[in-house]
Amino acid sequence: MIACCSVGVDHIDPAVLKRHNVRLGWIPGVNKLSVAELTVSLMINLLRKVSTFNLGLRAGEWPKSRLGLQLRGRTVGIHGCGNVGKEVVRLLQPFGTTVLACDRVDYSDFYRQYGVTRVSPEELWERAELLTIHLPKNSSTIGMYSGDVLDRLRPGVFLLNTARGEIVDEAALKERLESGRIAAAAFDVFSREPPATPLLAELLKLPNFLGTPHIGGSAREAWEAMLRAGIRGITENAVPEPGVYPFD
Repeated sequence: MIACCSVGVDHIDPAVLKRHNVRLGWIPGVNKLSVAELTVSLMINLLRKVSTFNLGLRAGEWPKSRLGLQLRGRTVGIHGCGNVGKEVVRLLQPFGTTVLACDRVDYSDFYRQYGVTRVSPEELWERAELLTIHLPKNSSTIGMYSGDVLDRLRPGVFLLNTARGEIVDEAALKERLESGRIAAAAFDVFSREPPATPLLAELLKLPNFLGTPHIGGSAREAWEAMLRAGIRGITENAVPEPGVYPFD
C-alpha cells in the first residue's frame, strides 16, 4: 500500500500498481484553497505589474507610467473547475468579475449558485481576459495549450498556470509574450523543475512573465492538510484503475 500526500498523481503509474495489487491512498483537493489564493494573487500581480515595478524600483528606476488594470469587472476564464477551480470562483465573488468555466464535468448546481457561465473551450479562449488553468496532467492535457491554441486566445490575454507543467507549450508561450500577443503570464509550474533549461531561463527573464517555484500548495496549512491526507490513506485506499479518475 502507498499512502500519497500529494494532490497530483501524475507521478504514479496505476497500471504498475494494479499489476502488483498495490493499493493507493489518495485524497483529492486537500490543498485547493492554498492554490486558489495564489492564483488570485497572481492575477492582481499581473494586472497591476507588482513584480515588474518592484524589480525596477530595486534597480533605482522610477517609471514614468505606473498604470495597471483592476481585477474588478474583468472576464475571468477557468479551464478546469474542479476542487481548485471552484475555490477560485468563490474567491472572485467580491471582485464582481464575469466568470466563465470550462470542464468536462457539468457542475450546473455550483455554476448557478455562483453565477458562473459554462462555456466550450473555444468560447473560453475567445472571451477570457484572464485565463487560469486548473487541469490535471494526463494524456489528454499534456501539450493542450499548443501554439495553435495560444493563437486562439483573446489578444492581450493574461495567462496563468498553477496546475501542472507540460500543459502549455513553453516555447510557443515565450514567442507570444515577446510579440505581445499574450499580455503577460504567471506560471507556478514548469515542464522541468527546477526550470534549468535555456528556454526556461529565457522565459523567466521576460518582463511580462512571472514565475514562482511550484509554491501553490506550500502554505503551512496546506502542508498539514496533505500530511493528514497521507495518514488517512493508510486506512482509506484502493487498487487504482488505469483510465479511471484520477488516472483518466
